[in-house]
Amino acid sequence: MIKIGQLKLAVEEGQEALLPAIAKCLKLKKEEISAYQILRRSLDARKKPQLFYVYTVSVELRGVSEKKVLAKVKNKDIQSYIPVLYQEPKCPEKIQGKALEDFFQWEEHRPIVVGFGPAGIFSALLLARAGCRPIVYERGKAVEERAKDVEALWEKGILNKESNPQFGEGGAGTFSDGKLNTLVKDQNGRSRFVLQEFIRHGAKEEILYDAKPHVGTDALISIVSSIRKEIESLGGEIHFGQQYHFQKEEKNPLIIAIGHSARDSFRELYALSYPLLAKDFAMGFRVQHSQKDIDTALYGDISEELREKLGASAYKISHQAKHRSFYSFCMCPGGYVVNSSSEEGRLCVNGMSYSKRDSGYANSAIIFTIKKEEYGGENNPLAGIALQEYWEEKAFHLGEGRVPYSRYDKIKNVANKTEDLELMLKGQSKECDLNPLFRFENYPKLGNIKEDFIESMEAFEGKMKGFAKGNTLVYGVESRTSSPLRILRDENFRCMEKDIYPCGEGAGYAGGIMSAAMDGMKVAEAYIRSLQNRG
Repeated sequence: MIKIGQLKLAVEEGQEALLPAIAKCLKLKKEEISAYQILRRSLDARKKPQLFYVYTVSVELRGVSEKKVLAKVKNKDIQSYIPVLYQEPKCPEKIQGKALEDFFQWEEHRPIVVGFGPAGIFSALLLARAGCRPIVYERGKAVEERAKDVEALWEKGILNKESNPQFGEGGAGTFSDGKLNTLVKDQNGRSRFVLQEFIRHGAKEEILYDAKPHVGTDALISIVSSIRKEIESLGGEIHFGQQYHFQKEEKNPLIIAIGHSARDSFRELYALSYPLLAKDFAMGFRVQHSQKDIDTALYGDISEELREKLGASAYKISHQAKHRSFYSFCMCPGGYVVNSSSEEGRLCVNGMSYSKRDSGYANSAIIFTIKKEEYGGENNPLAGIALQEYWEEKAFHLGEGRVPYSRYDKIKNVANKTEDLELMLKGQSKECDLNPLFRFENYPKLGNIKEDFIESMEAFEGKMKGFAKGNTLVYGVESRTSSPLRILRDENFRCMEKDIYPCGEGAGYAGGIMSAAMDGMKVAEAYIRSLQNRG
C-alpha cells in the first residue's frame, strides 16, 4: 500500500476528482489503482477566497509494483504505507486456575468502573468484550433521561445536582460540541478505533478523515446509548443514579473514570489519602460572534453556495499578552453558549453545537492558564477546586442565578453603536457589568486579567476582522476547561500499587472526548495485562 500526502484539490472539485489526481501523482492509469481511502482531509484557506482541500490518502495498486512506482515518482510526500490496526486486549483462558468465564462469575473479581463519560465508556467496552463483565457506577442518569434534566436547567433554571450538563451518561462532552480531534500521538491505533466505534454506533464516516471531526450533541446522545447497550449485551452492568463512594480497601479492581466536576469525589479520595497533586489549569470567558463574520474572516468573500458546502468555519487563536497568554478553547461553530452548572449557588458556562452547526452564531472560550503557584496548589491539591468554586459563586451572585453577560464594548468602556447580537444561549441570562469577574480579591497573584483579556481580544481582531466588534458578547464564566489536579499512577497505570486505575479527564490525564476515551482504553488494557500473571 502507498500513502500520498499533500494532495491538494480546489474545494469546488469534489471527491470525484480524487482518483484522477491520485493517478497523476503516481504516474499511473486510473485502471491501475485498485482502491483508495481518505486518511485525512483539511482545509487550506491561506489564499482565500481560493480554498483547497488537502488530502492524505492510502492507495492499493492493481498489476503494478509498489516498489517501482515509488522509485519512479521520487516524492517525499509519497511513501510505502502499512496501516496501524488496533489490537483489542484479550484475557488469558485461565485466571487463578479458573476458566475465564468462571473467574468473572465471582462478584469480587469483576472490575468496577466509576463514571460513564468517554474514559469510562471505552474502558468498560474493552473490558466487556474481553469477558470481564464490568460493573459501572454513574451518579447521573441515562442519557435519554439526562437530556430532559438538562433542558429543564436551560429553559426553567431547575438544576438537578446529579443529572445535568456535567453528570450523567456520556460525561460533559455529550452536551458540548462533540469534537473528536486530539493532539495525542497515537502509535497503537486507539484513536482510529474510537472513531470507528462511533461510526459503528451511528456517526458519519467523515469523522475518520476530517481534520476537525465533530459529532454534535444530538448525534452523541444516540451513539452513547448504543454503546451502552452493547456493553450490557456482553455481560456488563451499568447502574445509573448511583454515586460510588470510595473505600480505604477496595474489594474489586477499580477504574476511576470520574469527570473533573466530581469535586465531592476528589475530597473523598483526599480524605482516604489517595495521592493527589495540584496542576496548572485554565479558566476564562466565552465569546459569541456572528458565524457569517467568522466565515468571512476565514473563508474570504465566497458564494453562499460554497459557504453552505463548507459548513460553519472553526478557528484556533492565541496571543501572549503583557502578563499572560489567552487562547481559544472548545470553539463551537454554528453553536450555542450553554449554562453548564452542576452545583447550587455556583454557575459556569460551556459551548455546544448540534450536528448541523446551523445556529448562525459562533462561540468559543477565551481562556488563560493558571499556574498552581498562583492559587496555592503547592501544598494543597484541592486548592484549584476552591478557586473554581470561588469564581463560579461570584458569577452566580452577579447574574442572580442566571448566566451573566455583557457586550465587549461595555467591558472596554467604549461607546459603540453596533446593533446587539441575538443571545444564542441555552439557559436564562442577565446583562451585567462583568468587571467583578475580572478581579480575584482572594488571589493576589491573579492580577491584570482584564487588561490582558482586552489586549488579547484586540490582537485577535488583527488576525480575524470582526473578532473584537463592540457587539461581541462575553459570557461568564468558563471554569471547567480541565482538571485542576491529578490522581497519581505508575508506569502500569496503577495507583498505590493496587488494582486501582485512575484515568481520563478528571484524573488529570486527558482533555476532551478522544484523549479521555483513549486513556480509558489504556487502563483497561493494563488491567487485562495484569491478569496474565495470575494464570
